[in-house]
Amino acid sequence: MKYAKIFPFLIFALAVSVHANGQSATPTFKQFIEQFPKATLPYSIGAETLQAQLENSVAKKSVRLSWEYYQFLPELDRSAAYSNMPVHPEPVAAFETERYTAVLYNLARGRSRNAKSYSISVYTKEGRYVGTHFVAGVNAHALTSVTIDEMLAADVNEYKVLWNNNNAAESKIAGLNMVETGRFPLTFAGNPDQILWNALNAGTTAVFTPAR
Repeated sequence: MKYAKIFPFLIFALAVSVHANGQSATPTFKQFIEQFPKATLPYSIGAETLQAQLENSVAKKSVRLSWEYYQFLPELDRSAAYSNMPVHPEPVAAFETERYTAVLYNLARGRSRNAKSYSISVYTKEGRYVGTHFVAGVNAHALTSVTIDEMLAADVNEYKVLWNNNNAAESKIAGLNMVETGRFPLTFAGNPDQILWNALNAGTTAVFTPAR
């Protein structure tokens, strides 16, 4: 009789535990945003910073976003299809405005020379997804710097990377050749794909050599 009274309680306790574990396995939008360091606007990723990342022969190990938060980045499937290498988003920064929340991350793919590809995903304050844009990055061919202002608009500068010999793997950067500038708002459905940098024409308007 004693065990007959205890058994239903054990079943109930087990059910509550399973339910609680199931709830904790589904992260909230707030928990997702908390994975990103808070930052203020305007926010810049400068040409000098990107050049240093490219030239640094020892890649700095970054913290990757845990897979359970991938559901909040709906464009990851497209980004993964863009390359045959696995996508591992690395949290960079989170921003808050009066109407929007945004997160900036690097789509790490383990590419050579510490190449970077930064995207920003924008949401309403309630967590409704708005869109994703590629905003900055660097590889052996080109470099794109960005400043994101308080209105969540991006000012970008694209440069062709100039090496001091023909072997980029063993060379140092001689300078950056300006290719194009632009400004676009981030609060609408955008273009999450990386720009085809190696297809850019070297239409010279200026030469910029970052300080070392």
